Amino acid sequence: METLKQNLRFAYRQLIKSPVFTLTAVLTLALGIGANTAIFTVVYGTLLAPMPYPEPDQLVMVWSKVQGDRNGISAGDFTDWKNQSTAFSALCAFTGSRFNLATKDQPEYVEGQLTSPGMYKMMGVKFLMGRDFLPEEGTLGREHEVILTNKL
Repeated sequence: METLKQNLRFAYRQLIKSPVFTLTAVLTLALGIGANTAIFTVVYGTLLAPMPYPEPDQLVMVWSKVQGDRNGISAGDFTDWKNQSTAFSALCAFTGSRFNLATKDQPEYVEGQLTSPGMYKMMGVKFLMGRDFLPEEGTLGREHEVILTNKL
């Protein structure tokens, strides 16, 4: 134990004698620790952290494959899959879209998403106001409801 104390005192005296070396060593350690922390944060956030859904281990995304490429599916295929599925507790569809939002001053072009009823419940979205889509609002001719998020 005494040898360790002597070594630490000697190291401290050497660091005080050469401030340029001390500054270089401290900056190198700081950069290494900072880079390591940043890389771990990114890896954790993208690969290791659980997804922010109620049961993330039970969510899957299903694609169709045409000539080896992943493609979206048609509405008819989705309806068939939903009606004939025995492996999934729920099937929902979504696609990105753009809309014109009319305001008093001028219309605004906004990005949005078309989803089938049940999508937000499946993802665990909590509504502060309003409600989710009703099942009958997913049928042709009755799909005129909109959910606005706080991003808008």
